[in-house]
Amino acid sequence: MTVAEEVLKAIAGWGSHPVFIELTPNKAPIYVSAEEFRARIEKTTRLLRDLGIKQRYLATLFLENSIDFVSIFLSLINLGAIPIALKMDYRKVELDEIFTNAEPQSIIAEQSHLPALSPYLPGRLVIARSGGQLILQQSPVVQHPPAEIPEEIASINYTYRGYGFPLGAMIPHAQYLMGARVLQAGLKGSIGESMLVILPMPHIFTLIGCLLVPLLFGMTSIIARTAHPRLLFEYIRNYHIDYITSVPEIYELLLKFRHKESRIDSLKAFVCGGSSLSENSYEKIVAAFDIDLLHGYGLTEFTPVSRNIRGSARSGTIGPLCSDVCCKIASPDRTGAGEILLTTPYMTRAYYRRPQETAHAYTAGWFKTGDIGRLHNDHLIFLKEKKNTRKINGNIVDLNEVRKAVLMHNRIVDVKVNYRDNALSAQVVFNRDNDFKKEVKGLRNFLKGIIAVYKIPKNIIRKD
Repeated sequence: MTVAEEVLKAIAGWGSHPVFIELTPNKAPIYVSAEEFRARIEKTTRLLRDLGIKQRYLATLFLENSIDFVSIFLSLINLGAIPIALKMDYRKVELDEIFTNAEPQSIIAEQSHLPALSPYLPGRLVIARSGGQLILQQSPVVQHPPAEIPEEIASINYTYRGYGFPLGAMIPHAQYLMGARVLQAGLKGSIGESMLVILPMPHIFTLIGCLLVPLLFGMTSIIARTAHPRLLFEYIRNYHIDYITSVPEIYELLLKFRHKESRIDSLKAFVCGGSSLSENSYEKIVAAFDIDLLHGYGLTEFTPVSRNIRGSARSGTIGPLCSDVCCKIASPDRTGAGEILLTTPYMTRAYYRRPQETAHAYTAGWFKTGDIGRLHNDHLIFLKEKKNTRKINGNIVDLNEVRKAVLMHNRIVDVKVNYRDNALSAQVVFNRDNDFKKEVKGLRNFLKGIIAVYKIPKNIIRKD
């Protein structure tokens, strides 16, 4: 069955039980019951078909976190189209590569975001979201043929492996469904409980952990349209949040702003992934919130690979391997550390229209994660990245892509991009010896227009 079919089947008997509550600062909350959500998917599926979306059309999504995001994503799958959910942070460098690689037939975007996409609109079906409605903005003059993509593929999700450009992982329905099942097996959530959604929805971690787990297992997703800690604490108390699925940086932020005298009795567990979590931070978060902290590990190509289990979580590890995941360490050193290789029947098998990169990612059926780790007492321990990528607040950043973007500035002769303490730095050489501070300011302004803002180096210094 497809992801959409499984979701519709799972919520069929919920009736008026809320599947989503959408919270926007200074606005009334939006409640959607299971009955209403089923009707919304059916209506949106018909609407997208009427607007011109066809089976195996690639549809890029540039949408804010919302109930509409989920209904559009699932409706595209229900229609037999292929959603490509993309971050609204992306700019010229990322978008040029993605649109050249995917050649999507359609774009579905927030009305306010269309100006940022103007170079990519001509010749495509364009649908805008405005005021909670989908509006046809542009029909293509020439009808494009559908993409030749196997039926088992649910979506294309772009990720990085250090090549300097994004790769479109072709995600099968089976990965979404298996990922949700094994995350739920570790979480042990119950019908009627609630999950707070903070992370951007295009993340595979969000799609599986924050959306599919609740939808398939009877929980309510509370969508927070902010990461402001004061508002998050307010939501947790007012809506009696049981679980949060997010990155370590969010939990460290909540820890920083938590009032020591306050108790939050509803919280049961934090599901954690996306970047490293130190043992010190783990212990502080667990002690402060009195919850299970379930740190895990996954990739766009398969999520989760491993996860800690509620009731038996350990600090310093990313948990035992999930069901049907086989893992081995390639060429381990004396400590047992080496590249993590994995295989599972449910994982991505190819990057869209990237045969060379696909071939390089696999060896004798094993996927090369590009991450260094080791196994200890049946738990996987993540040590560092081998590939030329790093994580900034849970966002994967390709250092070669950042270098390429900096070199696009007409005053830059050379640059070296470094990573340390969750931040990027760049050592640069300008072609003229002008006021360095003024040149750096100009470089920053230039980068804001061509690359996601979280990829802009925090520190820019003169290269010796």
